[in-house]
Amino acid sequence: MHHKIFNILLLCFIVLNCSKTQEETLQPSQEFDTQISVDDDYYFEKNIYQIVDNVYVAIGYGLANSILIVGDGGNIIIDVTESDILAAEIRERFEEISDQPIEAIFYTHSHVDHWRGAFPFVDDDTEVYAHETFKKGFYDQNNLLKPILTERGMKQFGFFLPKELQRGHGLGFTLDFDFKQPPVVYPTVLLEGKKNILTIAGVTLEIVHSPGETDDQIIIYYEDKEIVFSGDNYYMRFPNLYTIRGTSYRDTYKWYKSVDEMRAYNPTYLVSSHGPYLSNKQEVQDRLTIYRDAIQYVHDYAIRGANKGKTPDELVDEFIYPQFFKENFDLREQYGKVSWSIRNVYNGYLGFFDGKAVNLEPLSTKERSKKLFKIIGSRANLISLISEAIKNGEFQWAAELSQLGVINFPNDNEIKNLYAQSLEELSNEETNPIARNYYLSEAYEIKGKITPDLTFKLSEEQIRQIPIETIFEAMPPRLNPDKANNKLIAVGFNMSDTEKQFGIIIRNNIAEIIDYIPENAEIIVTVETSTWKGLVMGITDAKSAITSGKLSVSGNYLKFIQFSTMFDKD
Repeated sequence: MHHKIFNILLLCFIVLNCSKTQEETLQPSQEFDTQISVDDDYYFEKNIYQIVDNVYVAIGYGLANSILIVGDGGNIIIDVTESDILAAEIRERFEEISDQPIEAIFYTHSHVDHWRGAFPFVDDDTEVYAHETFKKGFYDQNNLLKPILTERGMKQFGFFLPKELQRGHGLGFTLDFDFKQPPVVYPTVLLEGKKNILTIAGVTLEIVHSPGETDDQIIIYYEDKEIVFSGDNYYMRFPNLYTIRGTSYRDTYKWYKSVDEMRAYNPTYLVSSHGPYLSNKQEVQDRLTIYRDAIQYVHDYAIRGANKGKTPDELVDEFIYPQFFKENFDLREQYGKVSWSIRNVYNGYLGFFDGKAVNLEPLSTKERSKKLFKIIGSRANLISLISEAIKNGEFQWAAELSQLGVINFPNDNEIKNLYAQSLEELSNEETNPIARNYYLSEAYEIKGKITPDLTFKLSEEQIRQIPIETIFEAMPPRLNPDKANNKLIAVGFNMSDTEKQFGIIIRNNIAEIIDYIPENAEIIVTVETSTWKGLVMGITDAKSAITSGKLSVSGNYLKFIQFSTMFDKD
């Protein structure tokens, strides 16, 4: 039911003191503050907790938990945090419990905080498991959309904010991320289909493909100990049915059905990859039930309203959150938000168009802003309106007016400062940590207090790990249509250190990638794999590659130079 992976995807970096182990549980209780707050640091205290005799969870080290299952002659790890530095610390603590070799690592899904810290956990014979859909999730996040997802993700987590302004993000402390890039540990085994039963180091686990927060999500059932490991399909916050860093549609119907799968196991223990775990059968059932009911409520509300002709704005404006959901500990809007979720459900089913003819081809933000400014009449009137809105506590309106002002007066520092002030005021009112982080990050960027640096530094070994297929796959979106200018060029590539061949055909301002040399190739490039990687990534220049003999061109050399300049470097 599974197969080996030998070449998977682009590295994320191209694209993106604790006490002795205690036998104690970390669970929410009636003593915990159930009011909306962004300061639940106590909720994620750094420690290793024993769940049953052979299962432990590391909480509070990174954004995600890391879980240890002690087997016969070997150990199993579920999720590895976002940092190899944190993971090394966790492994050291785990080895105080059991110093057996790591037989297996499971990635519950393709989000960076679940796989990036894997390297310190890998021993000579460690197998790394993920579902077969992991490949697409990894590629989409770490190759195809890496630039924008990284930028928006850093804002969401407040990564570039001053330390004194970093107050977590609802699932723990701030993301522990650096750009030094640990070695990426690819899955060695991709699990196929809905369900796989594996016995590893004497431990039998049921691995279930359960789409929810991601399409590649798995849950793991350890029947002998009555434990469900939920990955990110359950955590003690309102679920992130949409994430503001950007995501493909998170199918809410599939999500609550996946929660039903966990309920059906009727486990005694529920271990999430974020935050505390549960250790009471009835409590697990109660929490999973209201959690899935809240997801279904939002889903059904959006569908019901859409069928009545409501627009996303109207659905959000008219939504009334039932008090029994609103007051529930697990459903505080400290990670996901209901308003975002409603819009996501609507868009997932119906797309961008809200059904109103006026919105088929709306004015661009720039064009609308210029027309509205003519109505406002003058810069002085605009500044007066913004200042009045701020004074009256209408901060969203102030921000929208300020955005209008920045479009009309892009170099006006007074308007920029009012824009930043509006966003800061919105952040002060915001109880959702990731929304707050985003408001503040943009405000600080507008004021020039932060300049996000998303530069990744790769070692030769990291570059070597990148499959050459992925290098070619990453090229088409980087073709600059203005430079292509409707030219037709066919180029063939012989990888001189392998038997692989590729072709790139430029036509109609797109680049088609094929795995053979085109019949009509005007240019044949013979090049070492590492050299071509360096050229595409902007590390190597063509002249030195040719001079050193690592690259040769047969055919129209000037056309090859023209071809090379058609692709943007960033």
